[in-house]
Formats: sequence, C-alpha cells, structure tokens
Amino acid sequence: MELHELVADFLGAQGSPVFGLMGDANMLYLATYQDKGHRYLPVSFEGSSVGAADAYFRLTGRAGLASVTHGPALTNTMTSLVEAVRARSSLVLLTGEVPLESTHFQRVDIAAVAAAAGAGFETIYRPATALRDMTRAMQRAVAERRPVILDVPFAMLRVTVPDPARIPLAVKATPARPDDDQLEAAVGAIVAARRPVVLAGRGAVDAGARDALIALADRLGAPLATTLQAKGYFRGHLRNVGIHGTLSHSVASGAIGEADCIIAFGASLNVYTTDGGALTKDTTVVHVDEDPGRFGRFTHVDAPVVADARLAAEAMLALLVEADHTGGQQWGEQIAAQVAAWKPEDEFQDRSGTDTIDPRTAIVRLNRLLPEDRVVVNDIGRFVVAAWPYLEVPEPQDFVNMGAFGSIGLGLGATMGAIGAHPDRLIVTVVGDGGFMMNPTELASAVRQRAKLLLVIMNDGAYGAEYYKLEDYGVNPDYSLNHYPDLAGVCEALGARVARVQSVDDLEKVAALLDEEGPIAVDIRLDPAMNTAH
Repeated sequence: MELHELVADFLGAQGSPVFGLMGDANMLYLATYQDKGHRYLPVSFEGSSVGAADAYFRLTGRAGLASVTHGPALTNTMTSLVEAVRARSSLVLLTGEVPLESTHFQRVDIAAVAAAAGAGFETIYRPATALRDMTRAMQRAVAERRPVILDVPFAMLRVTVPDPARIPLAVKATPARPDDDQLEAAVGAIVAARRPVVLAGRGAVDAGARDALIALADRLGAPLATTLQAKGYFRGHLRNVGIHGTLSHSVASGAIGEADCIIAFGASLNVYTTDGGALTKDTTVVHVDEDPGRFGRFTHVDAPVVADARLAAEAMLALLVEADHTGGQQWGEQIAAQVAAWKPEDEFQDRSGTDTIDPRTAIVRLNRLLPEDRVVVNDIGRFVVAAWPYLEVPEPQDFVNMGAFGSIGLGLGATMGAIGAHPDRLIVTVVGDGGFMMNPTELASAVRQRAKLLLVIMNDGAYGAEYYKLEDYGVNPDYSLNHYPDLAGVCEALGARVARVQSVDDLEKVAALLDEEGPIAVDIRLDPAMNTAH
C-alpha cells in the first residue's frame, strides 16, 4: 500500500470523524479515507477544522481529528490551536511539509508553529516508521491532553509502506488513587467544617464522579455547585446551587458566602470560579485534582489531594461513614428550600426596549421554548452573562464554551464539531454579531450537513464589551458600533431559515421553525447601551 492509504486506514481506525479542508498536502488520504466509508466533515476555513476537533473532544471525550494542507492553511489554524491548548483538548492536526523544492513559496516551519501555539509536534520520519510515528502522535495527544500537529510530508504520500498487521490505539492513564496521608488531612478539614460546599469541575465530569459527589454531599448536608465547564452536572438535585463564582445566582451567592469549606474536585479554581480569590479568602479549601500543578495557582489550598475525583470522593465518604460523621443537615435543608423557590426572573429587572430585547429575558424565554434535549455551543462576548447562567444543558458533556483564549469568532467552528459528535440532536449555538461576522461561512458548512442547528445571534450592532468600556473611559462609545448588513439576510443567503426577533413575542416564531429540516438563524436585536454587567 501507499502512505496515503495507510494514513486513511489509521484515521479510520480512531473512530472519530475527520474535520478538514482539502489541499495538496491532504487531498489524497482524505479522498481515500472517504472511499473507505469513513466520515469526513468539510469546513470553510482551516481554523474551524481545529475548532471542530476541539469541540468534538469536549463533547465526547474522544480525541479529535483535523486535517489541513500546508503553509497558510496551517497558519490559519493558530488561534483555534491556542484555544484548544488552553482548553486541554486532545486532538491531532494533520498537515504536511511542502514538496521538496527549496523555493516553494508556501514553506513554513511546522514545528515552530506548534511550539508557538503550545501544541506538540510529530512527523513521519520514514515510510517504514509511518505507523509508529502516527501512533506516537495520537498517544501524546491523549496522554498530554493537548493538540499535537502531525506532519505527513507531501513527498511521501505515494511511497510504498508496509501493510500493518494491526493499527494500535491510544490508551489512557489509570485513574490515580488518593494518598492516605493527603486523604486523612482532607477529611480532617471536612470534619472540622460546619457549612461545606461540594464543587465539581470538568475533571470531576471526566472521572464520572457525579454519584460519588452527590453521596458525599448528602452525607454532609452540603450544597452542590459546579464550575462553568461542569454546568448542569447536578441538575435536578434539591441542593444544586449551580455555577460557583462570578456567574452565581443569588441563592448560590448566599450559600457560598456562608460556607466555611470548599471541597473542590477536578476544578482549576480560576479567577472566575473564586472571584479572584474573594470567595476563598476566609474559607478552608480542599482541592482534589490529578494534576498537582493546579494546586495554589489561583488561590490558597489547605488540603491538596492528588487523585481521580471519583476515587477520592468515594474514599472520603468511606472515612466519614467509618467516623460516623454527618454534617449540617439543617443548613442543607435551608439551601434546598431556597433553591426550590428560585426563578431566573428574580435575578434581574427586564430592560427590553420598544424594538430591542433584554438579552437575559431572551435567553430565559428561549430556554423554556426549546426542547430540553440539546447541545449548547457558546462563542464569547458580552452576551455570555445571559447565555451562560440561563441557557441550560442536560449534562456538562452537552456544553462547549469557546473562551479559553478569549477570542470571539470560534463558535461556528465548534458547531461543526458538535454536528460531528451529535448529528441527530439539536445544536444551539449562541454568538454575538461580531463573532458571527468573523466566521459566517461555517453556517454554510452546517447547511451542507443539513444540521439540526439553531444559531442564535445576539445582535447589538457593536462590539459590546468595548462599547461600555469606552463609556467608562469617557470616550464616545459609538466608535465600537458596527455597520453590518442585515444579518438575518446574510444567514438566509447562506442557506438557513431565519427569524428576526425584536420582542419577547417574536421568540414564538422560533419554536415553529424547529420542525423543519436544516439550520435556523435567529437575529435577536439588543441595545448596545444596555450593560447587563452593571
């Protein structure tokens, strides 16, 4: 067989679809890959292939696969690569060294691009080592929890390589059990607490720790909270207070303010989760994580435990049962009563105008109109103060937030990953008008897939955060205004069905469109002068 055939077989064996854009360096193996019946999802911009593979990993836990050609195609992926690195996503991006011609104008140092992004780099050194080289790239992506760029040199694509007896698959590390001394110190801190909170991050989700954390919290009578990345993990539990940190609602804020111990599992405890350390300042912190490098990075830690979240929670519970310790059940009952009485409308005063809608009101209403079974993808922008807390998801694995690098415009690329992961489910993607205009062509990619997509464009006609920051500086905020064309019309031209929303009543149009096939775009008009962060 030739190398391009081996590459196709290797990709097919991984079980994940390939997201990509064809060119000289990858067209042969991508064509062969599809000839063999494997799933390929083409994108319109190379960066979106990485964004899609990134989102696919976040939604499924399986390493994502992306492929672009050489030179400018690779450099076009840089922002999405950094996002995936910061999000600790396992994916392999295949590209290729240019033909062996010293004057080739698309030559770029692939290893240097990888290093600049913080990604790993591997190459196929010789045809005889191709399978081993590709396997090493995939194993590193899984083990290191980061993207790895794999160079498949153009000059080798038609070279004969050995037929493989089998294609080895990457293996994951065995979950780490807690050290006895660390465990005893953590349980000692928990026993001394009167009002503990159990906090789950994405590491807890990846470990499958939900039942163990609920059992621990029930034993202690503790509220259950999550980071943004573990959003929805304790949905339905009577003491679920939701997101812990700067996005907390009033009941959660009250509980967190009263807490004297935070028992965090698989959470980085970053500046948003801890409000820059303000929420942990006078609180005992028990921190469980498999990566000891996370301890003390953003806040103090009184009792660190290097371990898998589920195994640590189970071990803690066993020691508490052995010691016959139960916590403050009365406090827990008070929190449960407050949770039962809470409604999102209690958190804000609606500030909709005559032809604009309060973004919080819009998201709360959409949340009730849409089917509960959904996958939610968020770009970032000022609108997230509405989208993050008020748009619910069934499970954390149904939520992707493209905000690890702080770049707008990545939401639609991630949407392609969600389509690849869940082709039969409703994908709800929320973007701002600025983020949409940075990458509108991926809506056409979703149309090509006939995706079950609801694209929600939060359209304030401005770069929203910049609008109020200019105001704070005493500068004319109109400099942040945009003069885009009719965004609903743009979406319609790209093949989507559209709804224009300027009032709460207009949102009723959305539910009626869901029964038809293909993407829907909803243009929700907002007032740029309304700052929901204040």
